[in-house]
Amino acid sequence: MPALIQAEILALRTVRSGWVVFLGTLLVTAVLAVRPVLGAGTAGAPSLGTAGAMLAVLDAPARGAWAMLLLGVLAVTADVRHGTLTAVLLRTPRRVQVLAAKATAVAVVAGVAAVAGLAVALAVGLAGGAVRPSMLNADIVLHVVGLQLTYPIYGVAGVAVGALVLAQPVAVLLPLAWLLYLEGLALRLLPPAAGPWSVNGVTAALAHAGDVAHLLPIAVGGTALLAYAVLLLALGAARLAHRDIT
Repeated sequence: MPALIQAEILALRTVRSGWVVFLGTLLVTAVLAVRPVLGAGTAGAPSLGTAGAMLAVLDAPARGAWAMLLLGVLAVTADVRHGTLTAVLLRTPRRVQVLAAKATAVAVVAGVAAVAGLAVALAVGLAGGAVRPSMLNADIVLHVVGLQLTYPIYGVAGVAVGALVLAQPVAVLLPLAWLLYLEGLALRLLPPAAGPWSVNGVTAALAHAGDVAHLLPIAVGGTALLAYAVLLLALGAARLAHRDIT
């Protein structure tokens, strides 16, 4: 298993799409972190030295979790698209083990991306005067740690989606469409109590988002989000184990 994980990490490091997603995440994070610094105090934006400005900068890495979702999808579907998954399974016929190695490798890379994204946001915030250590408190720290944890969990969920839907275009678009539009439409048909348990709801709970109503406790939200990812991964493993790859 360690050798499989190392091989998958090496694959993510050597494939161009992995670097595009990784570096693109850092670039987007940098742009989102710079915006509240440059626009501070204008058009109703919070001024430098306020908690609002600091949170705006520290929130910059939030969308990076979606990129890790994409990375997880590509880790599986790229092998299918380029015909390399067959060779991988010939070397290691245990398909569930291969999928677990991919999920672990993506989680590791996603963790590195989370730390790098936070470093970019902190560098911009400290240089621009938006982030001041004296203003940090437990709520902000919990918020930042929660955002960091969403990266590997979303990465694992992406691997699961890739295993469930091997067609790359559909696998890429479906989870993003769910997060952006479809989940909101589905929640309109469900009781209001279902909202906090949605994917976006438990993600907000893990990130200790202070601007979301009816938020679950951090531990409950984080456990639920991880459970969703593990459940999807189990379904993806079952799907992959019984389908024709050739």
